[in-house]
Amino acid sequence: MFEIDPKKIKYFDFGLFLPVLIINGIGILTISTTNRGDIFSLRQVAWVLVGIVLALLVYNIDTKHLKRNAWLFYGFSIALLVLVFINGVLSHGARRWISIYFIHIQPSEFVKLAVIIVLSAYFDENPKLEPYGFKDLILPLVVVALPIALVIKQPDLGTAIVIAVIAMSIVLTAGVKRSVIFRFLLLFLVFLPFAWSNLKPYQKDRIMGFLDPYKAPTTYGYNTIQSEIAIGSGGLFGKGIHNATQTQLSFLPESHTDFIFSVFSEQWGFIGSVFLILLYAAILYRAISIAYHSEDDFDRMLCVGIISYFWISIVFNMGMAMGLLPVVGIPLVFFSYGGSSIITSFFALGILLSVRFKNRA
Repeated sequence: MFEIDPKKIKYFDFGLFLPVLIINGIGILTISTTNRGDIFSLRQVAWVLVGIVLALLVYNIDTKHLKRNAWLFYGFSIALLVLVFINGVLSHGARRWISIYFIHIQPSEFVKLAVIIVLSAYFDENPKLEPYGFKDLILPLVVVALPIALVIKQPDLGTAIVIAVIAMSIVLTAGVKRSVIFRFLLLFLVFLPFAWSNLKPYQKDRIMGFLDPYKAPTTYGYNTIQSEIAIGSGGLFGKGIHNATQTQLSFLPESHTDFIFSVFSEQWGFIGSVFLILLYAAILYRAISIAYHSEDDFDRMLCVGIISYFWISIVFNMGMAMGLLPVVGIPLVFFSYGGSSIITSFFALGILLSVRFKNRA
């Protein structure tokens, strides 16, 4: 007979879980107010329910099993990325999704988690008393470069940036020599012109739109301008759902995904935006606390990778909505519409809950 372990309830981190549920609820409500929101919000409800179940399942799994199967998970994620080029769905000029009946899966979302797990496992299984040198980082570099190359090929620059930041945070946590950091910075500067020359025209336009959106207000600067108008028009208390003209009149592009924060800000204003940011701050605070109290190096690096994953999503999505960062198509974690993103983020949440239980007081 199935029995619930009382300790699993006693040490369950409601301080982490409840803000996530509140953000999901607000996200679903916000999605419902966008174009075709009735359909998207119902789908989002389904994905959130699946995500909650997944998080609770992962919570009941010891993280040592993740370490044991790290390379298997990584290999499966890479195989899905390759499958995108063989039988992927083309949409908006990009091939990022795999269609399984009526469900579209975005493998690049799962790769974020795979990179976190496999890098954490590598550094845990290859400990060093001194900081890691360049030779020690060759395998991790290949592990990270492969999915980044495949994701950029789709093309999906935003996800590639997220993977790179996640990897960098784990590597720095593991400890590297200063000379290695200097070499990577030098390589970055050397390859920067090459990277720029290989960007797609629309990716270059997005960067130019960030630098001066009003130079081309009807083309590459349009998204940023409309987003800034939406956020600014929200004022202190917002315009409400029915008076939010940027959303209701469909001026705001990708309102249910990339610019969902702009929709929310127009509707609920500065006060609502601050409330949402505080909810995210509560999640990050709890995650940092879990990482700090973790006694296992693998668990600690898992937490660091997940914190980076959440943080970069929050900062980049809100930053590009406010015109502070280029538009690179990074969803707002737990808030933007998207099944693959929701499933990945809840899986990550389950890992944090599991680590919290292992290191319970």
